[in-house]
Amino acid sequence: MLLADASSGVMRLYRKDLAEQLAAKSGGCFPGSSAVTLQDGTKKAVKDLQPGDRVLAADGDGNPVYTDFIMFIDRDSTTRRTFYVIETEAGQKITLTAAHLIFVGSENSTRSAVFASDVRPGQKVFVNHGERGRLVAVNVKRIYTQQHEGSFAPVTAQGTVVVDQVLASCYAVIEDHQLAHWALAPVRIAHWVSSSLFISRPRVSAHSEGVHWYSKLLYQLGTWLLDDHSIHPLGMSAYPS
Repeated sequence: MLLADASSGVMRLYRKDLAEQLAAKSGGCFPGSSAVTLQDGTKKAVKDLQPGDRVLAADGDGNPVYTDFIMFIDRDSTTRRTFYVIETEAGQKITLTAAHLIFVGSENSTRSAVFASDVRPGQKVFVNHGERGRLVAVNVKRIYTQQHEGSFAPVTAQGTVVVDQVLASCYAVIEDHQLAHWALAPVRIAHWVSSSLFISRPRVSAHSEGVHWYSKLLYQLGTWLLDDHSIHPLGMSAYPS
């Protein structure tokens, strides 16, 4: 009897752990309710972004700039997933999936992109205080998880985006922001050509539900070319073969 009870308890723990792991397999996304800042100073929910919106981001030197939102490389309005909440000592909170890249560093050092699940209290993330000309490095106070329904992965021309006042990469799964930005160059070129040739045409949808085919292709190439340590173990939702 005791053995049966112990076995049942182990199975319950196993199922709970498996459910949490599967819930985290969501690529790199933000909840739809997370907010970005538009060029006119207003806030907009990530889920409501449309091509043509210009959002606050950072350039290659870490300076705040407004850049074009191009599309979603992952968009899921219904699935409930696990997100990491990274809270700063100044009170900002950014919510993102485990495999999403976020910048850490200090005021005087080069920022680096790490997986959200690897951020630790005491590290610094970069926040927008509305101060002109720079983003400020602020200590992380705590990290915890939350469940949210819906997840969205926006891509901008700069490859970065300020979400809920905190600077993040647009990329995920592979722990190399520069490599991911280079790999998305065809998407940026296509956006530039489309914007130049069809500037007077009405806006189109940023992307239908699901993972964009180009993102799937890059992930497959990454599994072939990169070592396992470069790819987050909970990086991607299960794709049909």
